[in-house]
Amino acid sequence: MNLENGDNIEKWFDELVKPQSEVKKGSKETKVFLANGKMIRFDNVSSTKEFRESGNKAVLLIKHFDEQTGKKRISCFDLSKENIIGYSVENEL
Repeated sequence: MNLENGDNIEKWFDELVKPQSEVKKGSKETKVFLANGKMIRFDNVSSTKEFRESGNKAVLLIKHFDEQTGKKRISCFDLSKENIIGYSVENEL
């Protein structure tokens, strides 16, 4: 690499100091298990909360960082639906 050229130095620096995804030390992994045998996996989860209403209605909210879009997201699952059979939350990866 030719470091005498200012453009090459900037490219080298940009590659060296690429921004990392927002993985925090306390981030979790959350898995949602579907009735068809598939699983939806979330990395970089900052919080997982289950809310219950009167009756059998339950909702799972997963706050996570989406690496594909580079944005923070909240995913919502209706746990009272037949296609969701459960979920698991794991501490630090």
